[in-house]
Amino acid sequence: MIEQFRIILRPIAVTLLVQSLFMLFCGIVSVCYDEEPIVYNAFFTTATILITMAVVFFLFSQSKRKNLNIRTGFVLVVFMWMSTCIAGMIPYVLSNAIPNPYDAMFESISGFTTAGASILSDIESLPKSILLWRALTHWIGGGGIVVLFIAILPLLGIGGTHLMDAETSGVTKEKLTPRITQTAKYIWMLYTGMNLLGMILLMIGGMNILDAFTHASSAIATGGFSNKNTSVAYFSSAYIDWVLILFMFLGSINFLLIIKVLKGNFKSIFHDSEFKVFTSIVIIISLMVSWILYLNGGISYQNMDGKYYDSFLDALRFGTFQVVSVISTTGFATADYSLWHPACQILILMLYFIGGCAGSTSGGIKVVRHIIMFKQTIINVKSLVHPKGIFTMRINNTPIRPKVVITVLGFLISYLLVVFIASFIVSLSGLPMFEAFTASLGCVGTVGPGFGSVGPAGNFSELPDYAKATLSIIMIIGRLEIFTVLILFTPWFWKK
Repeated sequence: MIEQFRIILRPIAVTLLVQSLFMLFCGIVSVCYDEEPIVYNAFFTTATILITMAVVFFLFSQSKRKNLNIRTGFVLVVFMWMSTCIAGMIPYVLSNAIPNPYDAMFESISGFTTAGASILSDIESLPKSILLWRALTHWIGGGGIVVLFIAILPLLGIGGTHLMDAETSGVTKEKLTPRITQTAKYIWMLYTGMNLLGMILLMIGGMNILDAFTHASSAIATGGFSNKNTSVAYFSSAYIDWVLILFMFLGSINFLLIIKVLKGNFKSIFHDSEFKVFTSIVIIISLMVSWILYLNGGISYQNMDGKYYDSFLDALRFGTFQVVSVISTTGFATADYSLWHPACQILILMLYFIGGCAGSTSGGIKVVRHIIMFKQTIINVKSLVHPKGIFTMRINNTPIRPKVVITVLGFLISYLLVVFIASFIVSLSGLPMFEAFTASLGCVGTVGPGFGSVGPAGNFSELPDYAKATLSIIMIIGRLEIFTVLILFTPWFWKK
């Protein structure tokens, strides 16, 4: 046990050290903007604490073992996320930007898990360095803390295949190269490149560099943090809306598929079932929502003055934005869909249960799991007609083992169980049932906003501390895809 504990200290030390460098950068930015001493001292103090902890952890982490086993991998992933989120809240508290520890923890976890839910009512009043740190939590979390660490594992002399397995506990695990570290590097190169491109396009649309970085990193990380109180609606720009729609969509696609296309393998798009289903859902639901808005009208969140979508192009712009924002689990807002036609609200709510593609930055159940369960349903129906028939499920011409189907079913049950338990706890605060349900659904799926008071036009600030703590926990559970966290609370995981 002691040996295993010493193994996980070194990766955590490196993670804290990297995090401290980002905080030092934010502190320097704070000094450059001549902000209050309490603000830049918050970053410098936190960085000093993290560097000290990293040195201590590293000194006690010496070990002859070079490979992580599966159990240690699961423990390390959870500890890395928890330590990162706890460290991330410290500047909020020390700077008095978010003095309540529960609120600060909620904001930090929401940032790193890319949930995008917020307790802030007046975002624009915050110091720019705090806004930068808030955006950086999305940027770091979107690429995956563990995936970033795997890219530098060879420098530490540690093997980490099990670490990737624990971080990406989805249905499919694909590698571009035989070495998992090389695959992780490809992912981070693509992720960084997309962020730079997004920033440039948004700056062309009139954003300053901080706003461009914040919204580009939020879109690609499918997070949802904005520097504005009314989110993307503040900019009132069709150009910015469509740029963000593009990058939210790209952030929802399997990054390895994008890398294949960039390498010239264009046929991979047409052979990828998940991509085709995901794209079809986005197009169909966007057209349906836009058409309903055009026929029936919907109040624009942009002005909140009762303005209706009097042209189909307006309806298409706002409808498509919210559809892509929710299905990608980003949570940006250009309209308050809680005020839309009930049929639109039902379609939007349905997207909360779908999510993006496996291997992307998006959260949710993931499209591939829905494909598997749909195909299994078809097989069950066929079995009723042909009891002695043998049917094999295939995705992308690859046979799917029955064990995978059972795992997907277990995931769906666990997912809904977490949502309902959290909904019950949150509803004890007096929050209406539907709002408590969508708040929990939005947090575990990392969508962020729910409906009503916790919707796009509201926030989570009015919830009691125990409700915020509950939602904070399920954000991490959802980000790590349920099993990675829940397995630690089973007795057989700790048995030899």
